[in-house]
Formats: sequence, C-alpha cells, structure tokens
Amino acid sequence: FRDIKNKENKQTKIYIITPEQFSFTAEQKLLEILEKDSVINAEVISFNRMANRIFTEVFGACNTNLSPVGKSMLLYSILQNEKSKLNFLGNSDETIDVLDRTIKDFKKHNVTTDILENTISKIDNKYVNAKLTDLSLIYKSYENQIKDNYIDEDDTLTILAKLIDKSNMFNNSIVYIDEFAGFTPQEYEIIKKLLKLTKQVNITLCIDKLEEAVNADIDIFYSNKVTANRLIACAKNENIKIEEPIILNKNYRFLNEELEHLEQNIYSVSYKRFNDDCRNINLYLAQNLYDEIEYVAQNIIDLVRNSQYKYNDISVISKNIDTYSSLVKAIFDKYNIPVFIDEPKDLSQNVLIKYILAIFDVFTNNWSCESVFNYIKTGLCDIEKEDIYYLENYCTKWGIKGRKWYESKFENVEDDEELQRLNTLREKVITPLLDFKNSIDKKHEVQQICNEIYELLVRNNIQEKIQKKVYDLEKIGRVEIARQYENSVKLVIEVLDEMIMIFRDKKVSINQFKNILKLGFSSSSLKDIPTMLDQVVVGSVDRSRSHKVKAIFIIGLNDGVFPSVNKDEGFLNDDDRVLLEKNGVELAKGTIQKLYEDQFNIYKAFTTAQEKLYLSYSSSDKESKALRPSILVSKLKKIYPKLKERSGLLENKNNIGVKQSTFLELLKNLQLYIQGNKIDDMWWSVFNWYLESEEYSLKLKNALCALQYDNTLVESINEENINKLYGKVLKTSVSRLEQYKKCPFSFYLKY
Repeated sequence: FRDIKNKENKQTKIYIITPEQFSFTAEQKLLEILEKDSVINAEVISFNRMANRIFTEVFGACNTNLSPVGKSMLLYSILQNEKSKLNFLGNSDETIDVLDRTIKDFKKHNVTTDILENTISKIDNKYVNAKLTDLSLIYKSYENQIKDNYIDEDDTLTILAKLIDKSNMFNNSIVYIDEFAGFTPQEYEIIKKLLKLTKQVNITLCIDKLEEAVNADIDIFYSNKVTANRLIACAKNENIKIEEPIILNKNYRFLNEELEHLEQNIYSVSYKRFNDDCRNINLYLAQNLYDEIEYVAQNIIDLVRNSQYKYNDISVISKNIDTYSSLVKAIFDKYNIPVFIDEPKDLSQNVLIKYILAIFDVFTNNWSCESVFNYIKTGLCDIEKEDIYYLENYCTKWGIKGRKWYESKFENVEDDEELQRLNTLREKVITPLLDFKNSIDKKHEVQQICNEIYELLVRNNIQEKIQKKVYDLEKIGRVEIARQYENSVKLVIEVLDEMIMIFRDKKVSINQFKNILKLGFSSSSLKDIPTMLDQVVVGSVDRSRSHKVKAIFIIGLNDGVFPSVNKDEGFLNDDDRVLLEKNGVELAKGTIQKLYEDQFNIYKAFTTAQEKLYLSYSSSDKESKALRPSILVSKLKKIYPKLKERSGLLENKNNIGVKQSTFLELLKNLQLYIQGNKIDDMWWSVFNWYLESEEYSLKLKNALCALQYDNTLVESINEENINKLYGKVLKTSVSRLEQYKKCPFSFYLKY
C-alpha cells in the first residue's frame, strides 16, 4: 500500500485484485493510506468484477448470466429427463448439490466435456468409469442447454482469459494481487495475460522464504510455496522478467512479545518456550457453548469500557459458525453489543418463502389440516392470532381436511354468532387459495404459473405487508432482520424470473413446479454486508479479515474442529482424483490438501490480533456430550508455561455489565443468597438501583416471587377434568409404555 501511495500520482492506472470477501477492507485501507476521501487512479477489483467490466466493454449487452439458482433448477430438470440412463446418481436435492459442485470444479479447472470423455476412454477402473460416465452425461446435456443461451457464472473467468486482450482496461497499468493463498487454473490463465498487458504485476504471498516446497507435514506455508513456484514458472514460460523478490522481514502487526512469539512457534516443529508472564493471551475452559459466548461478551464489554477499544477493533473467529450463530445473536443482544455475522442467511425460515411454498403444499397435500395452518400462520393472511387458535381448535375437533374446507360451510356449532365467525374465517382462508388454484388449473406452462404467483402477491398486498414488518422491525432496532425481509421480495422475483428464463413454455404439474421452486429458494441465500461501521465482526476461519484488529476471540477450540476432520470427499473421492490427475485431469484439492489449507487458515487466525488474543473451548456441546480440547490447546500450554487457564463463569460473580446482563447476574446472586450463600455487598446497591428503576422495578418483584416459589400450594387436577382431558380408555403401545418407564415427563409431553 505504501508502494501504491508512491505511484498513485504518476497518472498510471493501478488495480488491486483481491478475493471478493476482502475487497471492502482493501478499499478502506487504500483510502486510509492515501489520506484522501476519494481515489481516481487506484482501484480495488476482484476477478469477477473484472470480468463484468470487460464483458460490457467488449460485448456491450451480452447473453444472460445463469445464476446458481438457475443452474440448480436446470440440473434438476436434466436429472429428471436422464434418470433412466444413470447408474450412480440418484434423484434428490443432495444429488443436485453434488452435481453443482462437481461441474463447478470441472469449469474452474478447464475440464471440458471432450476432455472428460477422452479421459473416460483411458481409465480401466470400471467403478470410476461408471461414475465419470454419469457425470459426463449430465455435464454434456447441461452444456448443450446453456450453449448460445446463457453464460454460466463458472465460465466467466474462462471467457475473461480469452477476451482480456481485446480490452484496453489494463494497457500500461500496474497490478497488485493481494490476499490470495492459491489460484485456480482459470485464474492462472488470466494472470498470464496480465503479465503481457501491464507494466508490472506485483503478487503478495504469505511465506517465510522463497524456496521449493518440500514437506507439507512440517511446513505451514507449503501450499503457498507451491503457488509461488507455479507463478514463477508461468512468468518464465511467457518470457516475462522476474524482478528481485521483496521480502518483508520487519513485523509491524504485533504490539507485544507474546503474540510475536506465538507467530514464530505455533506451527514450528522445534518450538521455544515463552517463560515470562502471559498477559495478552487468555485461555478459557467453558462449561458449555452458552457459557463460552457469555465469556466472550463480558470480555468485549470490558475491552470497550476499560481499554477504550471500538467494537470494530474486535473480531470473533470460529470454525463452526453455524453452531454459534444463534447463541451470538441472543447473548450479544443481551449485552447491547452491535454484531455482524459473516454468513449466508438461510431462507428456509423467511416468512415470504414459507408463505409461497405453503400455498403449493395446501394443493399437493390435498388441503391437509397441517398444510392449511402452515399457510395461515405465516402472518400474511390478515387473520388475528386469537382467530387462528379459535379456528384451529374447531378444525382439530371436527377433523376438517380435504374437501371439508371448500365444499360446504362449517356446521356443528349451536351458537349462531360463533358459527358465523367460523365461516367468515373460513372464507378468508379459502378465497385467495381457490382463486389462485382456478387461475393455474388450466395453465401448466411455467411462465404462466410464475405470472399467477406474482399476481397473487399483488392481489393480497404482500409487498405492503412485508414493508409494514420491515418498519416495525426497524423501530425496535432489528435492522439486520428488517433487511432480510426487505431483500426477500426482490429474491422471490429473481427466482421467478430465472424459472421463466429457463423453462418458459415447458408444461409441468403443480407438484413438479413446487419442487423446482423449492430448489430455487434453497439454492438462494441472503448475503448481507455490515450495516454499520462500529460493530464486532463474527466470521469463520476461512473468511476471517486480517487488517487492523486489536483483539481476536477464537472460539470452539475443540478436538475435531481445530483443525477440522474433513470426511466429505464429494462424489469423486481422493483415489478418483489421483487417478484423474495421472491421466492429465487436475481437479480441486482432496481431503489431505484441504487439511494443509485448513492449517494455514488457522495460522492466519492465530496471528491476526495486534494486542490481545482470547482463546476458548467448551467441555460439552448443546446436548451435554463431552468435548475434548484441540491439540493446539496443549501445544499453547507448552509454549507458554505461565499461561493460566480460567474456567467457570461464576468465578466472576461481580461482573457489572449493561442493564439487561447485570439484571440476570443480580438474579443469580439473589438465588445464591436465598440458598444461604454469602454474596458481595455491592449487589444490594445494584438491587436498590433496579428497584427504583421504572423499567425494571416490576420485573424484579416478579423475579423475587419466582425465586421464593416453593410449589406447595398447587392443587391436583380433579377427576372430572382428567376424564375430560384423557377419557377413560387407555390407548397405548409397547413403545409408549417403554417411553413412560424411561421418563414419565417426556411421555406426557409427547403423547
């Protein structure tokens, strides 16, 4: 970046190429180092952004891009047509995902259908041959269908490599390629072209020295050295001058000895001990995952209060972000910590998606009681909660399903007013459904059904209802969820557009249409960008940011997670990939190579913090099953003999945080006091503060009643009510009786 600063005023266009997830951070860094509000000559781009710009320059308006959603739907259609010819591939959503990943792999490594067919003819192994034949059949059919119609997103870099010479974008420019650990064959082809077109190409790599890669087991930089050697070979093959390498030996990042020592020894075979006190590395053994995130939240509050950190000076890194995501949201909200979780948002619980799929479920499940109430309970049907419960009780009692919903009015209620209320609710439910059903019954073309879905959303004012929910969420500060609701409308329209683009006049049954639509939604995800500048970023090890973070929390340091055990080899296993490589077909890394890549990502995570590193692991998971510490924990204890491992949340009983979290701490201490334990006198001051607070006074009084409740005045249910609830006939089975013997409480919950 300093080099860019020196060249920025020389009227030469400068491009900084980074992976997509690092582009925002690189833009911030660029503005910061140049000390300007805007920059004209220097620009941050990714390979995909480069492709879009060059396509527009060379082609103008070009063929439509086929998104991952469209690709999944097209593969589903091909699989349905070809399933009788397949030996290995089944017919499920999982198969679509496998095909999607495998075809993406082929394209990234420039494996065409002709290359694949030629390779099959060379391989004697019948088992591998059969798998490749299935893949070849689907791959060829897929390529034929998109040819001259769409551009697959995975083809963009291959096309870019062919077109980059025709563009003026890089003429006499200087290029910096930063933050990459490796490149795909597609990207190597683009780099070869950039070497010829530009004045200079600078590529940064994180390695200790520029030498031949020898032993992956003991060299954390092995994969990066392979990349370096391949880049040098590319330059030599293209007769490009290779300048003297710039080796950055001075360490600017670490602001204390402990973290600098960690970087040098964490993956060193002959590590050195750090014999001084360890003040800037903290290790915590949590009782469970909830306890672990509580520990993180309390320390973040301490850092912001006592060390004057900003929230964006702090990051949380995990290997299994799915496990921790919901806990982080709930606990950070309790501590009023602004947080951005860097993960694709699952669409399965989005209210608009549920609403559309529920409509089709009503028809495909023949108006079953469950499917109708799934539709009603989306909250987009203008029916109040009390009315939903009232209607549900009636339908459950009288077994309302199938034709009983729409052929005749409800009966069996003596009170005329109640009967009228029930039938009014029934009309509210069935009218929009029947109108939609009648509109699509004679129209089996995909385009017409998609149009009718759009008309249904307009007729029922769905967008206005979603906007009302967005407004209500924003009012209570739930900005992230509000954005998801807002984006879901756009996403639904995009999926419908994609269906029309791919299938248009193709005739399908309602059930087939529902399956394609469901697949389209499952292939989509809502990706957010941070909604504010000052917030804690929670990310995975693979996507962790590496710029200007003072404190890092690495959570979930458990065995099998750090490093992870990667058992998913995909449709083509490691042996298949080795066999293909021997026959000249290179594919993505196998499980062993992924393990080496994982080790490097962990090294990056451990060496990101400038000042403080917090490490934690849990002794049990969500189901209270025992967890073991990672091998890294024992290595850290050897490197830092004076590193103290803390454990147990209650060791810090005097933690005064924000209002909500302190209130819960107060209740814990009051419970200890009621049980006869001594508590710190300061909690009585805290107690008085909450007692005088308008917001918390009633909550505190109710909590005290709950703490002193002893369950002695409860009346037993009388015999008459028991008979009303359960009847006098015992309907049971052996498994039910076994469940009762095992746990009566769960028996009553279940049955």
